[in-house]
Amino acid sequence: MSFRESAVRRNVVPVAEAAIASLGGCDHVDAVAVDLAAGTTAVGFTHSVLAATPGWVHTLLSLRDAAMKPFGLQTQTRVAADQVTIEPGRHLGPLRILTVSEEEVLAGDDDKHLDFRTSFAVRTGPQGAEGVCTTVVRCHNGGGRLYFRAIRPFHNLVVPRIVARAAP
Repeated sequence: MSFRESAVRRNVVPVAEAAIASLGGCDHVDAVAVDLAAGTTAVGFTHSVLAATPGWVHTLLSLRDAAMKPFGLQTQTRVAADQVTIEPGRHLGPLRILTVSEEEVLAGDDDKHLDFRTSFAVRTGPQGAEGVCTTVVRCHNGGGRLYFRAIRPFHNLVVPRIVARAAP
């Protein structure tokens, strides 16, 4: 499915309680939502988003990894679409799956400059089932704030486009 800007609602109420609690606070929260087919679980929503990540996003992440490696920041291992399984402990690109339930999959990672969490939650929205992708960031230092300021435009470009792929 191609990206459809109208499929994604930006600036929705985030699903952030578990993410903020796991980080002990936050410096940034954003959320986007998309309508889902009835009966879609958080695991199904997460799989739809992560298994459909386009190649250009992987290219951006590879460039990020190359630029950040000299600073000792973590790099990611890419996972093929047919290898995406949603289970605790699994690494899927920049995400490590932390918790899994019918209503929410919480993923993220910790690094020396910042920690982040991404919630993939399913709730009742204006048209029925709604998938909400919430990002929560906690910076540890000036380097983390500078890094997030630099990647935020890419985050705002990428997340809505990959979440749109979960729309029926």
